[in-house]
Amino acid sequence: MLKEELETTAFLARIHIKEDEKEKYLADLSMMFDYIEILHEPDIADLEPTTHVTKIRNVWREDVVKPCPKEIIEQMLDSAPAKEGTFYKIKKVISGAS
Repeated sequence: MLKEELETTAFLARIHIKEDEKEKYLADLSMMFDYIEILHEPDIADLEPTTHVTKIRNVWREDVVKPCPKEIIEQMLDSAPAKEGTFYKIKKVISGAS
């Protein structure tokens, strides 16, 4: 990356870079671009596109509603600061339309 490109990019991103910091950023960006070039080296023309590293497919199960045991409901409600029946009671957080 050239110094002019760094300055243009910084200008467009509205980032102020001090003159003495520019060389450091140029060196860092140069190392990043060198690494990206390494990623372009392998020939991947014959590779099949993949979405996952294994051929496992997602296995869905039926969504079956099961009743919660009463003792678990009681344990949950016992930890609530306020309750009404089998529900947590909270302060109103949404007001009606005005």
